[in-house]
Amino acid sequence: MDIKGSVKLYSKAREMMEKGMIEEAFDLYCDAFLSRLGEIGRECEFSLFYRLQMAKYFSCKKNVFISLAEGDMVSDLIKGSYNQFISSLKESPFCRTASGRLRLLENLEIIFPVQNDTEESLSKLAVSK
Repeated sequence: MDIKGSVKLYSKAREMMEKGMIEEAFDLYCDAFLSRLGEIGRECEFSLFYRLQMAKYFSCKKNVFISLAEGDMVSDLIKGSYNQFISSLKESPFCRTASGRLRLLENLEIIFPVQNDTEESLSKLAVSK
């Protein structure tokens, strides 16, 4: 899928989100941002890992909207974590089975830079300095 196609999916996801169709919007967001990652986004294992991590990301956000830049940044973070995992796994004598590998991927924790500060808490911080 090209960039225009991913932007169309992104727009459709925003429409779904505004209508309260959360699951459909989530699937469209994932499809839009996965397609922007190129070849790696088409791998089955990575796709499952990506969707799991995006669900974790959305669960720690106050709102369910995501900008293109934010989605690209989170996608790059997920991709980098996955690539680092794959590199470290090649050097490890453990978990050579597919089920062991999937368990490790399911339990991999990414620390997402989610901004949860409200304007009120930011203004209190500014006043206290």
